[in-house]
Amino acid sequence: MAAIYSGIHLKLKNHRTPWPDKLKLARFAWISTQCLLTNKEQVLFDWTSHALKCFYHKKVEVPLEVVEGLWTYLDDILHSKKLCDMLSKGKTINLRPTVAQMINERILESISGLTSASLHTVLSCCSGILTSPVLSVTYTANYELLVELLSGLCGFSSMKLMQQNSEQPLSLKFCEVFLLVIRTYLTVQKQQANSNRIFCQVTANLLQPLLLLRHLLNTRVWTEHDDIKIRQSLSKEIRSKIDAVLQSALFTSDHLQSYREEVLVSEDDAGAKRSHARKGMLGPVKKILSKVCVQGNSDGEQVLCYAVKSNSLSLLYKFALESYCKGAENKLVGFHLMTKLVTALGFTDEMNIEQTFNASNWGLALLAVENLLNSCLASDIYNVAVDKIQHKDVQYNFYRKLARLLFNNAQMGIPAWYRCLKSLLTLNHHILEPDLDELLSAVWVDADDSELRVKKAREALVSATLQTYSKLRQLPKLFEELLDVTCRPAVDELKPALLPDTIQKSLSQCLLDTPPSQNLEICWLVLKRMQRYLLPHIQEEMGDFPLKTFSVSLLLNAVLFSFKTLDNTTPVPIVKQTQNLMEEMLNIVKDLLKMFEENLVTEGPWREQIQNVTLLVAYTWVEVDTLFQIHCFRYTSPGDSRNITSSLVERALTLKSVEEEVISPLGKVLQKLLALHKLKIHMLRSSTLSDEETANKKPLLQETARFIVSSQEVLLTPNTDQIWDLQLCNINANTYMTAHWFLITSNLPLIAPYLDQKDIFDLADCVLSSLLQSFHASGTNLENTEVSVSFLCRELLESQILCEFPDMYSALIKCTIKALIELLEPSHVQATCPSLLKPCTEISMEEDGETSMTPPLKRLKAIGEEILDSVKMRSSIRISETQMERFLSLLKVTQILNGFAMSSEDYSELFLSLFLMANCVQCDESASDATGLLRELFNVMATLLKGTNSTAILKTIYGSRILEAVMTSLFTRCSRGLFTELDGPTWLSFLQSVLNFIQSLIQFIIDRKRNMHLNLEKFTSFMVESNSAVVVLSGDAEESKGQRCSLQLHLVTLTTLCKEVISTLGKRKRLDKTLTHLLEKATSVLEPVIQAVLTKHGIGVLGKSFSVEVVTVMLKGELASVCHLGQSSSEEDMQVKISRMSFYRSFLQQILKELHPSPRPMDFLVSSVNYLTAFYAAAKKTKSDDLDVLHVEILRSIHGLLSGSWMTLSEVKELEGAVKGLLYELLSECSDEQFHVILLMLRESLVMSKVEEGHHTEILSAVTLTKLLASCVFPEHCSKAFRLIAPQFISTLIFVLKESSKLPPLTRALMIPTLETLTVLLRQGEKHLSNPHHVIMVLGALQFVPLDSHSMEEYHAAFEAIHEVLFAIILCYPLTVLKAFPVFLNCFYRLVSSIMYEGRQKGETDKGSEKDRESLLKCAMLVERMYSHISSVSENFTVMSSFMVAQYVIALQRVTLHTEIKACLTEGIYCILDGCAEKDIKFLNTTLQMGVKQVFKDLYSSYTHYHKSKRQGEEKYTV
Repeated sequence: MAAIYSGIHLKLKNHRTPWPDKLKLARFAWISTQCLLTNKEQVLFDWTSHALKCFYHKKVEVPLEVVEGLWTYLDDILHSKKLCDMLSKGKTINLRPTVAQMINERILESISGLTSASLHTVLSCCSGILTSPVLSVTYTANYELLVELLSGLCGFSSMKLMQQNSEQPLSLKFCEVFLLVIRTYLTVQKQQANSNRIFCQVTANLLQPLLLLRHLLNTRVWTEHDDIKIRQSLSKEIRSKIDAVLQSALFTSDHLQSYREEVLVSEDDAGAKRSHARKGMLGPVKKILSKVCVQGNSDGEQVLCYAVKSNSLSLLYKFALESYCKGAENKLVGFHLMTKLVTALGFTDEMNIEQTFNASNWGLALLAVENLLNSCLASDIYNVAVDKIQHKDVQYNFYRKLARLLFNNAQMGIPAWYRCLKSLLTLNHHILEPDLDELLSAVWVDADDSELRVKKAREALVSATLQTYSKLRQLPKLFEELLDVTCRPAVDELKPALLPDTIQKSLSQCLLDTPPSQNLEICWLVLKRMQRYLLPHIQEEMGDFPLKTFSVSLLLNAVLFSFKTLDNTTPVPIVKQTQNLMEEMLNIVKDLLKMFEENLVTEGPWREQIQNVTLLVAYTWVEVDTLFQIHCFRYTSPGDSRNITSSLVERALTLKSVEEEVISPLGKVLQKLLALHKLKIHMLRSSTLSDEETANKKPLLQETARFIVSSQEVLLTPNTDQIWDLQLCNINANTYMTAHWFLITSNLPLIAPYLDQKDIFDLADCVLSSLLQSFHASGTNLENTEVSVSFLCRELLESQILCEFPDMYSALIKCTIKALIELLEPSHVQATCPSLLKPCTEISMEEDGETSMTPPLKRLKAIGEEILDSVKMRSSIRISETQMERFLSLLKVTQILNGFAMSSEDYSELFLSLFLMANCVQCDESASDATGLLRELFNVMATLLKGTNSTAILKTIYGSRILEAVMTSLFTRCSRGLFTELDGPTWLSFLQSVLNFIQSLIQFIIDRKRNMHLNLEKFTSFMVESNSAVVVLSGDAEESKGQRCSLQLHLVTLTTLCKEVISTLGKRKRLDKTLTHLLEKATSVLEPVIQAVLTKHGIGVLGKSFSVEVVTVMLKGELASVCHLGQSSSEEDMQVKISRMSFYRSFLQQILKELHPSPRPMDFLVSSVNYLTAFYAAAKKTKSDDLDVLHVEILRSIHGLLSGSWMTLSEVKELEGAVKGLLYELLSECSDEQFHVILLMLRESLVMSKVEEGHHTEILSAVTLTKLLASCVFPEHCSKAFRLIAPQFISTLIFVLKESSKLPPLTRALMIPTLETLTVLLRQGEKHLSNPHHVIMVLGALQFVPLDSHSMEEYHAAFEAIHEVLFAIILCYPLTVLKAFPVFLNCFYRLVSSIMYEGRQKGETDKGSEKDRESLLKCAMLVERMYSHISSVSENFTVMSSFMVAQYVIALQRVTLHTEIKACLTEGIYCILDGCAEKDIKFLNTTLQMGVKQVFKDLYSSYTHYHKSKRQGEEKYTV
């Protein structure tokens, strides 16, 4: 064989040998051990590279398939095990640089689309070279080749990313190779000694491609074609590597002097600049900008180039600041660098727009400017004092120019424009102060309504302005400017919405923090402006003075209602000034009212606005004046008597338009507020009035209440979903009804006592109609939480306020009953239940007999009897589908009603009305959800039976008669074939509703105790002996849907009856005999029926789960009966025997067979486990001979069930309750041998080999059983055995945790159940786990649990599981934690840093759902809980308190948290600060870094202000 290959080298070099043969020979030579060739590997390498070189240099012609083969051959060699072994033994192979050059060229070719070889193969060759330390020298020793390779890969990836809709995007292989290349390049770059060379290479060849690639990765909209790994991790890693390359190449410490010389152009540096020119670089900023600020050829390229430039400039500036401006150094260099970057966006040095600037780029330019300014703020570049004293305001002047640029080119439709102004305001408020009027006009007074993002940015800027001037104590100055802007002539109609909700809240907070003297100064400014400039011209037809006056009045109202009221501690000068202010304001109110009373206001376009101003100022004065009088005894009202204020209110209430026209919507609301003020004043003074005076005033108060309610307006019921934002300025014809309803519902306790029956019924009718309208429009309408009529009605109905007014609640129930009856034809109601349509008086006149019975009760008894008669007569009332839909809406309202707050009469009438509907109403055949209607009726009736007034029902009808009527009605419907679907979810849910109703009624009969045995006996006899029951239970009738339907109802009812009787046995011994008899009677008929179901009718009729449940109830019932009968005999003579034990045993064997060979429905599994529990209890009672065998069979069956490969974690969780009950039964009296079997089974399942082999479901089964076992109570001898084996369980569970961490899909499936089991074991305390080593092992294992799940549900589960383990450790093992507190703290800090990262504020597109936010809030609460517990045992951990605070503020400095999450965490860290001594606070202030120190100072300041003072106040009164 050796002879065959002896001339291979010559054949490869021979030009006559065909290329395919050469390639075959080369392959054979590489893999053959019999090819005798000196330095064979190097020869084959050289031949391959030479062949490819000759082809690409066009020296020889090679077929393209052979070229592809040559590349594949090279790839196979590079990745062969033979080469790897050879290199590992120290043998060297030289790879020619031409190979690397050809790889680079092929990548460049692929960008143009002209490829001679597969790019995948070329990339694989590149990967093979770079992964080998020996071969990678080809690239690492030639820096330029590596730069060329990286540049080519950037170009190709950018080309692919720009093809947004391509079906062949970037491949995972390409990204992995790119990461390998850039990592290699980064290593080589760090090894280069010449930083100037690196700078030149990167700026010349890599800067543009890398920035373009980074921009495209950042802005790409990922599609389904993109690989998920690229989206989630690789793209982020590539961006981070690009950042590292650029920062380390462009901003090294060696280049700082060059940057300094370029950006600082002062005279003093000229000499140094010339001397350094020979050593360093010239103009590094200019070189960078020349590459970043390239222009595209086409419009599309120009847009892309500007986008890349705007994104890149802020990034590069961030790198420069991180490299050069740490601490207090080089701040001026950082500033001048920023000026050059800002001008590079298309602006001149004087901050004007260049002629070539494209207006469409404003959005990108403003985003870049915002990022640059924010970087300045973060790095503290601008020091006002230093700039003014040392640098002659150079920074201030630049920022002023930038501000003028923004105002001269206002882009009010772009959110970034507002954020840029906010950043300038944060830098120094003096920057914007010269343009304060323009700022207030553009972003506040004259701002147009715009999209949500712009509105948020605008309101944030206004709020920041208010807060800034409030902190500077210059709020009056700001208001003076605001009033100037508001009152100056407007180009168009002035916008009245001066105070949106966000701005008003911010203003209120600022006014609370402002000194009272300044608040009064603001009020005086507003009043003077109204007096001098607005009111004298208010009737001029050519101006817009009424609108301006209205805006200023709203401002005055907001200011007066926001700042802190006077109280008894207010200084006297402030009280005097306030009195003067109120007196001046009263004069204005009088003048305005006088204008209307003397008809000085002519009818015109502005009359309505003048009227609104008058009422608004009057209402403001009245409310504020009264508030001051209540809280400050030094304050004297300018009215000096009650009559002036009352007279003022009356004059305002009588204010109307000319010729009695309707007043404006806002005017109506203000008048109602004034009327409400009258009621409040009366309540304040009612204690001082005599009974006679109170009686005299009552008609007036009733009239006032009627005026507020205005029944004629309430009954209009317009669009109930019209939203109002609670702002007075936004009350108009559309929002008036919502504002009116808000006024009524929020002040109902004041109004309701003075309303008559008509008004009360009108209100109730409006509430009902509004709810029905909203339900009809949008289902349950529960999602809408904005203020609308329907929302207010729903909130009122769900609150406890309405229940406190019996008359109104009764009216609402009566309206509901009336609406229910009006759905039916009057003739049908008259024929079925005529008493429903009659009043009490009419029935009491008709009835004779009991005179002691009240008329309402007589009427209710008559209604009940008529309903029972109609059921016997099988009467029915048909309704259409439209009626049914309205019926369902009414039932939704009825479900919200509180049965505990109803009167007995209303309760009984409502129940009887629903009872009539449930028994007699029949839907048309066309109705789609007739069964659903019955289901809702039974659900509502079951809910009503839980009320305290449910005893009133049995005063009208006996409980047994209600049950019989319901079953008779249902049997009638079955016989008529009205139930069509008997196996679907609709029918099953209907059966459940019937079961709930019957269960509630039987429970009620039992709890009431009166005539309990009679009611239950009658109903049991009916269910067993009635004609319909006999037919159904005998099975003689022809099988049909009706018969199957009746059979199911019988079984449901009898099973429910047996359950309730079983639960009652033993509670009342004198009735136990009767109950036992009933139980025997019911169970006697269940056996033949269930056997018929299992054989004749088939198991599918009811479903396996229900059949098992029926047999379980039979078994429990018979066992309860036998045990009760045996209680009379002595313990020695008692022999418990169950007559149907053979049937139960055969049923058990069937269940054990079907339990786990294949997937089963969850309800069947739960009912089967419950049956096993009941059967084992019966076997113990009967002292079965095979108890030990049965014990083992059940255990193995349960273990096999939980180990099923189809079982998911959620299904195992659902089974836990039933399995826990079974284990309790198995362990309650178990022997040593039985307990040993359990422990042996668990130990065999938790062996380490099964974890490694992937038997995850078996492991999950053992983990779950271990958890349930640990939570059981078992005999003492078993407890000792469990204590001995518990450490072994913990060691095995720790191994399971570590192995599961290697497979991310197992995080939720296996790791979380394991953590829960560890928690249960650890909570057993030191009595079960005395060795602290095991606890420390658990702490170490927690580090393996990942907290980076992509699902928020999984994240919350993992977070909670880790927290519970930690909490169990610190609760049960305090001494161990004290010794290993650093380890414990590391585990806990993982949770803290994780919730801070996940709970940070994100962009608009990445906010997450409401459910996600709730999960994060729960996690934050868990952290707060741990902090609180640590602080409660702080005497043990005082030393570590300062360290925990330091960890917290370091993590907090990196992120901006959501408000609610920050609030939770802050409350927790406050508890830790309680344990910090003064020396700890000093230590933190000394050692923390600058940025972190500021965060700590803010935290400690808020702690001192809000928490510490409150705690000290509580301690003051603590014994």
